[in-house]
Amino acid sequence: MMRWLSVAVVAFSLGLAACAGPTGKKVSRWDAYYARTDTPRAYVEVVPPEGTTVPMAKLIAQYVADHLKQEKISAQIGDGKQANARHFVLTGMAEANKAEPRAKYSRILRWMLSDGNGRLISTYSLGIEGTEREWDFGDPQLLASIGIGTAGPVSQMVLKEVKATVPIDPLRRGLLVEQVTGLSSDDARHLTQAVAVALRTSDVLVTGDPRQASFRLAGHVEMSNVEGGFVDVRIVWRVLTMDRRELGSAVQENRLPADTVLRRWADISPSIGKAAAVGVEHVFGTRVGPPPGAPTRATGEPPAIVLPGEPGRAMPPPM
Repeated sequence: MMRWLSVAVVAFSLGLAACAGPTGKKVSRWDAYYARTDTPRAYVEVVPPEGTTVPMAKLIAQYVADHLKQEKISAQIGDGKQANARHFVLTGMAEANKAEPRAKYSRILRWMLSDGNGRLISTYSLGIEGTEREWDFGDPQLLASIGIGTAGPVSQMVLKEVKATVPIDPLRRGLLVEQVTGLSSDDARHLTQAVAVALRTSDVLVTGDPRQASFRLAGHVEMSNVEGGFVDVRIVWRVLTMDRRELGSAVQENRLPADTVLRRWADISPSIGKAAAVGVEHVFGTRVGPPPGAPTRATGEPPAIVLPGEPGRAMPPPM
């Protein structure tokens, strides 16, 4: 599948831009807020639990993070090693239930919720039903039950700890994705839907109701023919207020075979949407580090970049 580069990100103006801390490290407005107030953020870093295979541990962590997001808690997988962080860290240990062999729970997941300084806040044990085969092959229903069973109690622990009034994360304030311009109606529909889907998997609250949105995303596609049967494609994604004041933009560029551009928008739109979602997170200042891609245009198939995916949809690879 074609990968897309997000090569330029223009950050927020009007107080939402990323800012530099005392050490020169770039942090988002929200991280700066929590640093000033010494308040933990309603955000959980889920560490893959010990006591199982690496693929299974990663799947468990991803399902827990996904279900925490459904509980309105921002979450992602991490290693829990960031010192003095203003968020929460969830670690765990999977154990076989050997003490009660006739119990309906074949395994027990023992979770520990700590703050960024390593202070233990609370513990929670989850009994796991399921066969050895379901566990070994990462059965989606089993993983979903772990995600649901963990996210509910953990989200309540987090909300109880976060007692100060904090700003609403911009990604949770509602984003209206407008129909992309510069393409035919069918191609524009494919790209618009793909971007909306990718943003939802990136923890962005996408809405089709303007009354529930605080921001809107407008995309415009420009194409120009070049020698050798290629087309230069440039897509500009603009983050706007609801009254259409621009707050920032992300740009995607690539040089693609003409046949791909003319016939395959339905096929390439998911990859474009995933890369665009990463760029939008950079515009909001909620994703640290450099944006994906590079300032050079790729010809044909560009290098692979790390994009948000959909873990847990297949069995883990064999060890």
